[in-house]
Amino acid sequence: MHGRRNFLRRVGAVGAGCLMGATAGGASASAAARLVEKQRPTRLAKLPKEFLSRVGATHVGGKYHLTDKPFLIEGAEKLIELGTRLGKFWFNPAGIATGYPFNSRWGQHRTLVDLAKSEYFSRVFSMPFETIFLESSAPSEDGWQKEQPDGFYDAVAAEYHDVTAFFYRQFRDRPLTIVLQHWEGDWLLRGSNKKWVPPSPDWPNRVERMVRWLEARQAGVSRARMAFGVGAKCRVGHAAEVNRVMDIHKGLPTVTDKVLPGVELDLVSYSAYDGMRDGITLYNCIQTIREHARTGSLFGKGAVCLGEIGIPENENQGRLAERWDELMGAALAANALYVIHWELYCNEPNPKAQPPPTPPIKRISDARGFWLVRPDGSLSESGKYFRDLWQRAARA
Repeated sequence: MHGRRNFLRRVGAVGAGCLMGATAGGASASAAARLVEKQRPTRLAKLPKEFLSRVGATHVGGKYHLTDKPFLIEGAEKLIELGTRLGKFWFNPAGIATGYPFNSRWGQHRTLVDLAKSEYFSRVFSMPFETIFLESSAPSEDGWQKEQPDGFYDAVAAEYHDVTAFFYRQFRDRPLTIVLQHWEGDWLLRGSNKKWVPPSPDWPNRVERMVRWLEARQAGVSRARMAFGVGAKCRVGHAAEVNRVMDIHKGLPTVTDKVLPGVELDLVSYSAYDGMRDGITLYNCIQTIREHARTGSLFGKGAVCLGEIGIPENENQGRLAERWDELMGAALAANALYVIHWELYCNEPNPKAQPPPTPPIKRISDARGFWLVRPDGSLSESGKYFRDLWQRAARA
């Protein structure tokens, strides 16, 4: 699930909940560069309080733990302690124990509703998060990459209807945003052919199946929102995630240009590793996604977020805070609705470490460094940068 790291690498007016930033669609390269520099968080006189619910981090699959608490609970509490009010978690009934293994007894969960009702997720939902992203995958969805009868898509829609209805019943009087999304879509589209050079001959069929799958997920969320969301303080949305935007320039079919135009969604998430060369590249990738996306009224037209963005610190020494500031400036300048750091505890052992480290790892050098908090409990450079931003926003 997480070995994908080896592949490293408010739109104008999406609503009052958007991050601060100038509208910049169609800006020239020089104008975009000025916007990125202007929107660097360290150059802003003040960060909005909403920053806390729009900028957060993921907790899943970490290779170490710091307490004897259930791993999901430990990480969720650590995110709150650092200051963010946005947490992203994996939400897969069949594989949940793999993502949160330490000090945990998960039991059996067959559906998304089952998992939402579980002891550990119930405790997470009770914490003072204002935004929760759930990387969701239900057993009913298995096999969408193959030809399926209409009843398959009906079952997928029902799954997402039921969990959305559950969230509205549970949280209708609480100002909480929950976003259900899938994992990096371009890898899903490509299947085993990750290089995609040349693309699989049946790629148009794969695109059509992905559109139908996303339509079913979105239909379930939308129907439940219409039935249960009227007058609710909470809101539940659905997002698709792209992760190979730059491949459009190579003439390769991507989720961005082939799938997104075919389905209306609440939100598009960007796992942004291929756009992290510099701030301008990231800015342009966000705008490219926006040009192809069709998003509805929940978050507004052109709603794009950074669902995953991280730097492996043990492989990138020096200038980390400066680099993060440039990338965050790009996210703000391009009006990214959310920014989610990958991740709280590093999920990847250092492939060069000898002997090969086994979880739970103890040494800082035994991980690649996708972290806010290191195995010894200290904050990483990324952790210090984001912690300081969250503290600034809380004082605003």
